[in-house]
Amino acid sequence: FMTSAILVILCGVTGSFERMVRRLPASLAAALLAGILFRIGSEIFIAAQHRTGLVMGMFITYLLVKRFSPRYSVLLALLVGIVISAMLGLLNFSGLALQVAMPVWTTPEFSWAATVSISIPLFVVAMTSQNMPGVAVLRADGYSPPTSPLISVTGIASLVTAPFGCHGINLAAISAAI
Repeated sequence: FMTSAILVILCGVTGSFERMVRRLPASLAAALLAGILFRIGSEIFIAAQHRTGLVMGMFITYLLVKRFSPRYSVLLALLVGIVISAMLGLLNFSGLALQVAMPVWTTPEFSWAATVSISIPLFVVAMTSQNMPGVAVLRADGYSPPTSPLISVTGIASLVTAPFGCHGINLAAISAAI
């Protein structure tokens, strides 16, 4: 995780990521985001096969509330989903233990095998599926974020939190779209 974070920091500090995003056409950025969102959106059809009442209850709530109070439509759909799930007996809190989470230090060890099989793929996935679409979506909506410092800061945050088990902090594409 630390090696991946160092690669992210290097992309931010050198400005190579910003140059890459600047060359990315807006249509390709939209396609990247669509690919991410399509999978999430298509899951509703799978859920509807098994939990039709739950899905329809949430969907109808969303549509009705969106018409009168768009700001609260997602929240109310979530609440209706929780209520329906509780009524159907789908909520199970038996494995939930309320306790304060404590960070656990893991002493870093360098391994070439881990670098090749984990660090580099993690770096590539974070940059191409999260950071790049995230920045591209922001730019497509007229925002001009300072890309190099943003990427550098996410890399530094990842590096600092890696010994505690954090696998990476990035600019989530879905959050940028919202």
